[in-house]
Amino acid sequence: MQLTRRNTIIGLGTVAAGAGIISGSGAFDSVEANRSFEVSVTGDGGALLGLNATNDTIAGEEPGGAGGNEVIFFEINDSETGGDASLNEDSTTRFNDAFSITNNNDQTVLVSILLPSGMEGVSFTLADERALYDQPGSSPTDLVEESVELTTGESISLDLQIDTTEDGGYVEPAEGEPYQITIRAVSVQ
Repeated sequence: MQLTRRNTIIGLGTVAAGAGIISGSGAFDSVEANRSFEVSVTGDGGALLGLNATNDTIAGEEPGGAGGNEVIFFEINDSETGGDASLNEDSTTRFNDAFSITNNNDQTVLVSILLPSGMEGVSFTLADERALYDQPGSSPTDLVEESVELTTGESISLDLQIDTTEDGGYVEPAEGEPYQITIRAVSVQ
């Protein structure tokens, strides 16, 4: 099974903020291979819930159609051909410090990430808990599974992990249609 170039978009309310999963390699934090991966997130650091690149080497402008919006854009091409490649098959690939979420609201919020029905094998974990991967029976908090409380002005950095193993189950969306992912922030009373 060859995974092909696809996009995944993260939306927050009426403000779209996305992470498109297309292909991956070369400069991965936890996998070495000649592959390509591309993700874009509409940046809006001044919004009530700000999304920002947390690593200057991966921030850029989305080609073709971002309309002048700031975006977080990852593009890692095949190091030998310079062209697009794919995520490694039957593997788990993690992109450390993919982006951060900041609570610019005047209230404490619970933040979580909602994946669409049928989307498997994608997780967004707390970067500051990354060492838990090395402890048997432990893993970092996954915002797909749990909410994280953010006080006013507090930020978290997230790692993006894609599992293409049989158990992980990540499969490209049908006919190139992007998955719709939502970041949810609920005010704590």
